[in-house]
Amino acid sequence: MKDRIRSEVTTFFRTFALQVLQQAHVDPNDPRGMKLALLDHYEEIYPRFSLTPVFHACYQKAGHAKMVEEYRRCFSMLLVGRLPEY
Repeated sequence: MKDRIRSEVTTFFRTFALQVLQQAHVDPNDPRGMKLALLDHYEEIYPRFSLTPVFHACYQKAGHAKMVEEYRRCFSMLLVGRLPEY
């Protein structure tokens, strides 16, 4: 279950970031460009994440702590200009 949670959370963050970067025409290998492109989109992450199946499966249930841990890890990676990896 832990690996599934990690995979689903990471997939959400990667997909979200890649969509923003594609729209901004930013190379995901450019940490500075990535941070700048995502700057106006960080507040969109939680509302979108709260609609995902993994959120509904884990919110205040078994796996919640793992989901939160992975969410924080992925969010932190975006803040430093890196795509979360599996």
